Amino acid sequence: MKKSFLFGTVGLMFVLLLQNCKPEKNVAPPPTDPDSLYIGTTYTIAKPYRFPTITNPYKDSLTVEGIELGRRLFYDKHLSSTGLLACASCHRQEFAFSDAGNAKSTNVFGTTKRNAPAIENLLWAGSVVGGEWTGSLFWDGRANSLGAQAKDAFHGEQNMDIPNLIAYLKTDSTYTRLFRKAFGRPGDVTEEKIYLAVQQFMMTLISSDSHFDKVMRGQEQFTASELNGLNLFTAADRGDCTHCHVPQNGTILFTDNFYKNNGIDSVGSIDDYIDKGRGAITADPNDNGKFRDPSLRNIALTGPYMHDGRYQTLDQVINYYSDSVRTSGTVDAQMFVVVGHPDGKRQFTQQEHDDLMNFLNSLTDTVFTHNPNFSNPF
Repeated sequence: MKKSFLFGTVGLMFVLLLQNCKPEKNVAPPPTDPDSLYIGTTYTIAKPYRFPTITNPYKDSLTVEGIELGRRLFYDKHLSSTGLLACASCHRQEFAFSDAGNAKSTNVFGTTKRNAPAIENLLWAGSVVGGEWTGSLFWDGRANSLGAQAKDAFHGEQNMDIPNLIAYLKTDSTYTRLFRKAFGRPGDVTEEKIYLAVQQFMMTLISSDSHFDKVMRGQEQFTASELNGLNLFTAADRGDCTHCHVPQNGTILFTDNFYKNNGIDSVGSIDDYIDKGRGAITADPNDNGKFRDPSLRNIALTGPYMHDGRYQTLDQVINYYSDSVRTSGTVDAQMFVVVGHPDGKRQFTQQEHDDLMNFLNSLTDTVFTHNPNFSNPF
């Protein structure tokens, strides 16, 4: 009996020993390739003249390879479920990355309810609140970072199939090299890295070389009409445009990145807006009908205008602000504080209209719209 127990115990110990000696399953061997394959080239964004300080925390993670990776993903139609749609399909460089004159953008499911906004200077579309970066992206502000914006678009507009997409990316030697360089070891291709790469590319889409910028830098001069238009733009008793399109903190973004109702719709109740805009995100009825103030940079290239593309031309937009502002429950009070025009109607003369148009045209940046670093890499 004792002998049997002893042999059994020894046998059990022997089995356990053998099991412990077995190699672990599914454990990859340590990488043997050189570290240099996983080290990207640091990229630092230079703040343009009179632009705000760059507080976006993601600026510290930029690499040349990550930006190039993001650019390829931005232009690659394979990322959509149909293989026919890329980010660049609705955000075309020659139109300051807006939608080429389409009133409403089209995704893989059909026509959407909104105009595709321009992508420019979004590095500044947010601020640090309570130690955290809070972004303001899309017309309704539903994304708080460019990475979150990319994720929303890839899933919503392009209906991206993640497993198939990652399998596709892994077969492309250029992509796999850029993923390694951009994000370091282990160099794998993941969904999250896709969004972060596109974020890196979009952070570099900076427009700062228009005629207006050159005047600010002392390199060119305004025409008399452009200068009159600028004065009209800022005058509290005429254009009073700077409530929404403020040269922020003495700088020149031409948006405050806030959400407002600019009076384009007249409704009986704040619940009657067809598109509730910001209110659909915050669930606050007082935000219904409010949309993000777009930048006016490259405004001559980014029509149609307003969140739903209802105005085809800048002439129509100027005419609207001249004499067609409407009142409704959530309309911004500043629309009606123009000195001498309590009804919000500016009633521009034809000369004022033309001067304002000429000033707005001075914000066009052809260097931006032709920059080869932003173009289709394919």
